Amino acid sequence: MQFSRWFLFFILGLSGGLAYAQELTLNQLIDKALQSNQNVQISQISEQQTAAQIKSVKAGARPQVNVSGDYKRYIKIPGQVVPASAFGGPDGTYTTLAFGLPYNLSTSLQVSQAIFNPSIGIGLKAANLSLDLSKLQTTKTKEDVAYNVSVTYYNLQSVTQQIVFLRSNLASTEKLIKVTDLLYKNQLSQGIDVDRLRITHTQTKTQLQSLQASEEELINMLKFLTGTPQTDSLKVQVAIDEQAIQQALLQQETVNRTDLLLLDRQKALNELNQRNTKAGFIPTLSAYGVANSTFYGQGGEDGVFKHVPGYWVGLQLNWNIYDGSARRAKLSSQRAENNTLNLQMQQARESILMEMKNAQNKFLVEQQNLASSHEQVTLADKVYTQSQLQFKEGTSSLTDVIQAENSLREAQNNYLNALINLRSAELDWKKASGNLIAK
Repeated sequence: MQFSRWFLFFILGLSGGLAYAQELTLNQLIDKALQSNQNVQISQISEQQTAAQIKSVKAGARPQVNVSGDYKRYIKIPGQVVPASAFGGPDGTYTTLAFGLPYNLSTSLQVSQAIFNPSIGIGLKAANLSLDLSKLQTTKTKEDVAYNVSVTYYNLQSVTQQIVFLRSNLASTEKLIKVTDLLYKNQLSQGIDVDRLRITHTQTKTQLQSLQASEEELINMLKFLTGTPQTDSLKVQVAIDEQAIQQALLQQETVNRTDLLLLDRQKALNELNQRNTKAGFIPTLSAYGVANSTFYGQGGEDGVFKHVPGYWVGLQLNWNIYDGSARRAKLSSQRAENNTLNLQMQQARESILMEMKNAQNKFLVEQQNLASSHEQVTLADKVYTQSQLQFKEGTSSLTDVIQAENSLREAQNNYLNALINLRSAELDWKKASGNLIAK
C-alpha cells in the first residue's frame, strides 16, 4: 500500500471514529487538565487563601471594638499609706487605710479608630498586589500543565504513528514470508531466506510490543495530568493536521509571558514594602472612646452594692523614634532586592527574545524537513513495493528486499523525527510568546 494512501486512511479512520468513541483532541485534553489537575486546584486554593488574607488586612482599617471584664474578691482589701494629718493626726506621721469593698466587678467597652497610619493604606495596596501575584501563579501553573499535556500528547501521536508504520511493515513481511516459503518448497529460493525474514518479523513484532507498552504509559500520563482516574478509560484523537500547526504559529505574535508579569508584580510589591518600611519613621494617631461600669459590693448584715459608671474619649499617639536601626537595615535589604528584580526582568526579556527567535528558526527548518521526509517515505514505500514484486518474479534477491525495507524504516523514522521536532518547535513558540493557554 502506498504511503499516501494508508496515511490518508489512517487519518480518516481516526476522524471517523472520533464521534463514536468520543476521542479527546489536544485542546479538549488541555481544558480537562485546567479544570481537574491537582496542581491547578492547589494553586486555586492558595488564591482563595490570599483573598481571605486581604479581608483581614482591610479589617485593620475599620473601627475596632473590644469588651473586657474583671471580677475581684478581695480576701483582704489592699491599703494605702496616707498622711495622718489629713484625718486629724499629728503632722509628719502616716497611717494605712484600706479603701473599697471586697467584691468588685468591672466591665469596659472600648471603640478605637485609626486616624493617621500610612501603613494601613500601603498594606491594602500590597494585599491587592499579592492577590494579583497569586492569580498569576495560578496562570503559571496552568501553563506548565498545558505544556506537559501537549508534550505527552505529541509523544503519543509519534508512538501511534510508529505503531501504524510497524503494523504495515509487519503485514508486508508476513506476506513475503509466505511467498518465500512457497518459493523454497518449489526449490526457487534458499531456506536461509525464510529464516532471515522470520528474524526480521520477530524483531518488528518485539519493537511493536514495546511501542504499545509506551503508548499505554503515555495514556496513563495523560490521565494523571488531566485528573482522570487511572481506572477510567481515556480515548485520545491522534490524527495529525499539519496545516493547522502552520496556521497556529503564524497567528501567534503577541508576547504575553506570565513569568515577566510575575516579576513586574514582585517589583511593584517590593516598592510598596519600601514605602511601608519608611512609614515606620512616621508617628501614628488613633482616637478611642471608653464606656466603663464598676460595681462594688459587700455581703453580710451591712451589705452594700454600688454602681460607679465612667466614660471618656481620647487620642493616642505612637511614635517609635529609635528601633536600633532595624528599619534602616530592612530598607537597605529591600533596595537590594529591587535591584535584583530589575536585573531579572532584563534577563527575562532577553531570554524571551532568544527563545522566540530559536523557536521560529527551528519551526521553519523542521517545516521543510517534514515535507522532504514525507516525500522520502512515499518514494521508499514505492521502492519497497517494487522490490517485493521483483523478488516474487525472481528478478531480484531477498537482500534487495531487506535493504528496501530498511530504507523504508529509516525514511519512516526520519519522518517521525521531523514531525516531533515540528511539534516541539510549535510548542516552544507558544511557550516563548506566552500563548500556551487563553488569558
